[in-house]
Amino acid sequence: MRRHRLFLSIWFATLGLAALLWRPLCLEGHAAGDPSQAKNFFSQGDSPWSIEAQTLRYDAVNRIYQAEGDVRITSQDKSIRADWAQVDLNRQEAQLAGSVRIQYGSDWLTGDKVIWHLDTETGWVDGGTVYFSENGFYVSGKSITKRGPDRYHVTRGTLTTCDPSSPDWSVSFADMDVTVDGLGWAKHGVLRLGKIPVFYTPFALFPVNRERQSGFLMPSFGSSTLHGPYVEVPFYWAWRQDMDWTFSVNAMEKRGAMLGAEYRIAHATLGEGVWMLNVLEDQADREHLADKGYPFQEKDRYWLRARHSAALPHDVEMFVDVDMVSDRHFLKEFQSGSVSQSATNRAFRRVSQREILNDETVTSRESSLYLLRRWESAAASMDVRYWDQLDRSLDETTLQHLPYIRATMTPSLLESWPAYYAVDSSVVHFWRPEGEKGVRTDIAPSLSSPLQWFPYLTVEPSVGLRSTLYQKDGNGTEGSAFDWRWVPEARLSASTRLERVYRPSDTFAVQHVVRPDVFYTYIPDIDQSDLPLFDSLDRISRQNTVIYGLSSFFTTKKTGFTGTKEPWTAYREWARVGVHQAYLLDGDIEKPPIETQPGKRFSDLQLAVDITPERYLTLSYDATYSPSQTRTTLHDLSLWLNSHRGDWAHVTYRYRQDPSVDELIGSAAVQVHPRLSLYALYDYSFEKQESFKQVYGVQYRHGCWGIRVSYREEAEDREITLALVLVGLGQIGGTFAQEGDLALSTTP
Repeated sequence: MRRHRLFLSIWFATLGLAALLWRPLCLEGHAAGDPSQAKNFFSQGDSPWSIEAQTLRYDAVNRIYQAEGDVRITSQDKSIRADWAQVDLNRQEAQLAGSVRIQYGSDWLTGDKVIWHLDTETGWVDGGTVYFSENGFYVSGKSITKRGPDRYHVTRGTLTTCDPSSPDWSVSFADMDVTVDGLGWAKHGVLRLGKIPVFYTPFALFPVNRERQSGFLMPSFGSSTLHGPYVEVPFYWAWRQDMDWTFSVNAMEKRGAMLGAEYRIAHATLGEGVWMLNVLEDQADREHLADKGYPFQEKDRYWLRARHSAALPHDVEMFVDVDMVSDRHFLKEFQSGSVSQSATNRAFRRVSQREILNDETVTSRESSLYLLRRWESAAASMDVRYWDQLDRSLDETTLQHLPYIRATMTPSLLESWPAYYAVDSSVVHFWRPEGEKGVRTDIAPSLSSPLQWFPYLTVEPSVGLRSTLYQKDGNGTEGSAFDWRWVPEARLSASTRLERVYRPSDTFAVQHVVRPDVFYTYIPDIDQSDLPLFDSLDRISRQNTVIYGLSSFFTTKKTGFTGTKEPWTAYREWARVGVHQAYLLDGDIEKPPIETQPGKRFSDLQLAVDITPERYLTLSYDATYSPSQTRTTLHDLSLWLNSHRGDWAHVTYRYRQDPSVDELIGSAAVQVHPRLSLYALYDYSFEKQESFKQVYGVQYRHGCWGIRVSYREEAEDREITLALVLVGLGQIGGTFAQEGDLALSTTP
């Protein structure tokens, strides 16, 4: 059969006139249109269409086209393909049969028989499948009805991210309503692994696309000897494009209902942050809590935490950290679910690098408001800091900074003088309910004059005078009093620079720099015994000390050309090594700048090494050696190794002579196969000859599913976690604890 080609241009605004005017051209097998006027496939408008088939017939009276053989109806990124098609121009309806595929952007729909309305973006599909490209969902059903530009209804179907013809996992359902860029709401859903049903739910919600949409999220549930059986149900509210909420209710048999709220903001003016609150009216049995090692604290319990940053007017940066909890056992009792510290840190990492400062064992929780304004050669800040003492016996005497204001001017050149001036100043209001409190004003100007002697020696003398004024507040009977002090200081630094460049090739060079330096500091003995003692700045000890040492740097330079023959140059610091020691010219200095042994004038030797030759290796090592004891009193080692395929290893070793610390923490992950990875964490104390924590796990990933098995041992707790990971759906698994607890959770 001879092949005919026909392109039809449809303009919805002038349908009747367009059909008559274009009829002769259409019979020749071609219709033209301006593609620049087209919109996306599923939208109303006057988009031009083209039709192409092996055989094409046109009924001018009824305005109906019939096409057979490799039928293609297209308009920009919209296309319809079928073995047979009948297009009714009056009704704007296309009846399609045989290997029907409707494509709109990256999403598509297939079926055996399809009735499609081009103008209203609606239709019906017999035995079809819809693919949503945003998250890789395939939705198949006995019948699919498209009820609008972004709404589907599916009966007797399945949902999966696997190959829909033979899925490794799927959710079958009786009915499901789907909103594109929204949620899928399924009734009578059954989770199947292969063909085996493993879980039933009367209703379920699925995120069809990544666009934010309000609705219930996947619940988590389980059982604990401390809380009893529990279930946590979260609800997500997409309040605004730049703000949203997640509310949750965690119903625990032995504790009552814990309410939770998480507020997220990413606003151009108000900034970016996360605020989280959990509250509980505790119904726990006091004897039961005491048996588990948690004496009853109080009935009304809560945890408020936040991380927030914003750019304020006049170039002021704002940082807010909040960590306030009702009692000392709250964080240790609730270590799972959305209220746990690990879940909180994950939420904080999404918006900032500031996690919770202290772990669940620390009873002093820190909150702060920090404002910062920078200039070219100066900076000013205000820090309002509050420590929430969970040991209530210390609450009345804990010193708070309300606020701490600081202004700093970096060294700036004096006009007509070969000298630089700098100023460091602060005003602090120290407050507490009981004990000494007051305001401290501190100003420390300094003057320096760098001198270049010969090409290789730099000498910089400097002098400063610290002035401190105290306004002491009494306890209601003594009134207020003023105290002040003057602390002069003199410093002298000298350094030289030796360097050499090595050129192994024309495109690679290494610069080695050695910089010996000497620092002298003199501060006279000033009596400060009658001054308030708020922090270390209130006691400036006498100094008559020389610090000497050397620093060594290795810097590489690489050159080359881009694909377009443009030259490029890259610099990288490969390594940095520093060694320093102090000598006390006066032997009875109480607080030397580098720690010394009692009665010794030579301080401990300090070594610092940083090595970063490439992005796959990072090494940091600090050590302190005591000449008088002929032994090392401090070790700090941190080593990171990474590979291009995702393997990594991290080793941290810490040693302190006083207080005694000697521990090794190692963690690693190895991709032994594209589908199989192993990971481990080990925390061991050489001093106590026992491990603090061990974690071992294996994860297998195959296409649209995976499985994770891990073992954790910490103190007296031991648990095994099994989790089935379903791509697009989340994970479901169980944690078997030492006492037989089982916690099942699903994570979207």
